Amino acid sequence: MTMATAPTPTVGWWAGNARLTNLSGKLLGAHVAHGGLIVFWAGAMTLFELSRYRSDVPVFDQGLILLPHMASLGAGVGEGGVIVDTYPYYVAGVLHVISAAVLGAGGLFHALLTPDVLPAEASFAGFFAYDWKDGRKMTTILGIHLMLLGLGAWLLVAKAMFWGGLFDPHLGAGRVRVVTDPTLNPLTIFGYLFGAIGNGKGMAAVDSLEDIVGGHVWVGLLCLGGGLWHLVTEPKGWAKKVLIFSGEAYLSYSLGAIAYMALLAAYFVWTNDTAYPAVFYGPVETLESAPGVVTVRGWLATFHGVLGVLFLFGHFWHALRARAAAAGFDLQAGNLVQPFGDPQVGNLATPVNSSDLTLNFVRNLPIYREGLAPLTRGLEIGMAHGYWLLGPFLKLSPLRDTPQAHTVALASATALLVVATLAMSLYGTVSFRRELVMVPRPTYERSLPGLPTTLTVAENWSQFCGAFLIGGVGGAWVADALLQNWPVFTGALPLG
Repeated sequence: MTMATAPTPTVGWWAGNARLTNLSGKLLGAHVAHGGLIVFWAGAMTLFELSRYRSDVPVFDQGLILLPHMASLGAGVGEGGVIVDTYPYYVAGVLHVISAAVLGAGGLFHALLTPDVLPAEASFAGFFAYDWKDGRKMTTILGIHLMLLGLGAWLLVAKAMFWGGLFDPHLGAGRVRVVTDPTLNPLTIFGYLFGAIGNGKGMAAVDSLEDIVGGHVWVGLLCLGGGLWHLVTEPKGWAKKVLIFSGEAYLSYSLGAIAYMALLAAYFVWTNDTAYPAVFYGPVETLESAPGVVTVRGWLATFHGVLGVLFLFGHFWHALRARAAAAGFDLQAGNLVQPFGDPQVGNLATPVNSSDLTLNFVRNLPIYREGLAPLTRGLEIGMAHGYWLLGPFLKLSPLRDTPQAHTVALASATALLVVATLAMSLYGTVSFRRELVMVPRPTYERSLPGLPTTLTVAENWSQFCGAFLIGGVGGAWVADALLQNWPVFTGALPLG
């Protein structure tokens, strides 16, 4: 079935590609042309930097952007980070300029000579057709992008292991070497994310090429695995409830992801001297190498930070517009403020307790989650309470510094759980009937879920309370065992 032709919206020039939101053919041309502009910038800027490069001035003091990146990849670099051959930079610049011409021609072709809306049929052109509300098509597009990102990560791995290696600033004065044994231990790679490895800087704490290359191996695996998953699946029920399927919503998601990556890149550039060697980018956490001379590191970190904030604002703006449109507001008419209705009806909804994040979090709590038996519900809630109750008694008790601290804390937590169980049991006895009866209650506006009907029966509530006590005591015992044997667990983890 072919999508109906949609007219170009009458909006200002500043809207950019938003005018092409529902014109798949035109938007494809715009994307190809945009890719051509990016590639042309990379090639032209490389040739421009090459024309201004001076071998007698440190690289990080010349305001360069692209040459330091290629030098970090080991192109044309000798001992000590000295650029000994600029020919690879010239080749890269020319290839990008030529590629930009091909992409530009493709953009013009799709913008001028192809249908405004691509036909949704079993053809090559139909493969690029889309409908924003077609979740299956959107996951396919997401899967393709993830697989391309995964292949990009593996290209760096191939460069490091098979195509000449990377520049290692920690090897003597610094030289290019091939990485033959990348770190593949997931505890080490993902340990950077949680501060278990390095100096507390997260991913930016990485200080060896083996870990960098191993990280890209894992990133490639995750992206390819995620890409294959999204290619063969469609959005689940929870995703359809949480996400909005519209062109502006996808724009907001993309801007949010770009903002995150830009801010992360700014932090990484500013603090790391392995992926961004000081010989090419300047000293870490230093804006100027001399008064008035901004280093490459300073330029990159500053611009990534500024652009990350701008992208984040764009994400908020378009996300709010997408959610308003999905809720039925006519943004052109300016009807974002709606009358509440009868002011005598109670309204407990606030922007905090009615947000999607809060509602989905609360709905997945074990007391509200659908499909749980009273015993299972009580065990899960009890274990969580018992597990966390032990800590305050252990750290705040007057006997906290004595050999009896753990025994006293465990006894206190158990006693509190018994008291809580008795209180809940009394509440159920006076509140719930012996059978399931729907009792009319006063009506008021609320957005949070109510207590499951299966718990409003006295017998089921009694089972819930008993399971709560058993789970709570078990959770407290587990927490106590972990705390007393923590050195044994940490000593057995291969974090090095």
